[in-house]
Amino acid sequence: MKKIYSLLLLTVVILCSCDNNDDNSNVIDSTTVTLNLQGKLSSPESEFTGVFKDEPVGSYSYKNTFVDQTGYFVFDSYVTSYSSFGGGFTYTNKTDKTTTGYTNNSAITGTGKLSATYMTVNPSAYSTDKFHFAGNLSHTIKGMYVTNSTYAYLSMKNGDNIAKKFVDGDWLKLTVTGLDAQGNTTGTVDFYLADYRDGKKILIDQWTWVDLSALGQAAEVKFSMTSTDNGNWGMNTPAYFCMDGFTIEL
Repeated sequence: MKKIYSLLLLTVVILCSCDNNDDNSNVIDSTTVTLNLQGKLSSPESEFTGVFKDEPVGSYSYKNTFVDQTGYFVFDSYVTSYSSFGGGFTYTNKTDKTTTGYTNNSAITGTGKLSATYMTVNPSAYSTDKFHFAGNLSHTIKGMYVTNSTYAYLSMKNGDNIAKKFVDGDWLKLTVTGLDAQGNTTGTVDFYLADYRDGKKILIDQWTWVDLSALGQAAEVKFSMTSTDNGNWGMNTPAYFCMDGFTIEL
C-alpha cells in the first residue's frame, strides 16, 4: 500500500513539474543589443571622416553611411571638402581634453565609456539629426551614455569667439525623440548637458546614463539641442555631444 501511495505522489509531482515547465516556456527573456564601435579605428587619436565622393549634399559636403560592429545601428556622417567631419554622426578614439574649437571632436572624458572608441554627434538641419536601425526595423529603446564634447564643454566653461561663458540661468539641453516608421513621435526625453538654473552649476564631464525607455518602440532616433545662448543665426553654444552604449531590445 505504501508503494502504491508513493507511486501516486511521484506521478503528481511529475505532472506538476511538467505544467510549470510549459508555463515557463511561454516567457521569453528580452535580449538587448548595445552599440559597439570597438575595432572600427586602426590608429590611435583618429576619427571617421568618410570619403568625399559617396553622396553629394550641396557644394561642399558629402554623406557617408556606416554601421556599427553589431550591424544593428545605421548612421549618416557628413564629410566636408576639407576631409573633416561636417555634421551628423562620427566615431573617434581621440583623447584631447584641452584643445578648443570645432576641429576637436573628442569627449571631455578623453575616452569612451565601454571602449576607447565612441561616437560624437553634431545634429544639424544641414546634415542629419537622426539615425535608424538595420532593415528599417523598430526596436524598444533602453538608454545610452552621454557626455559633453570637449568643444562644447570648454565653450560653455570659458566662452569663445562665438558663444558666451555660461552664467547663472544658462543651460544646454539635449532632446531625444523616438519616431515610428511613419515619422510619428513615440516619445521624448530631455537631458541637460549643462544646467546653471536655480543656483546649480552642472556642466557634465563624465559619462552619464540616460534612461530612454519613454521612447518606447521606435524605427528612428532623433537628437536636437537647445541653449540659452542664441544669436541671429541660431544657437551659439556648439551643438555637439558624445554618445556611447546606446542599448535596444530585440
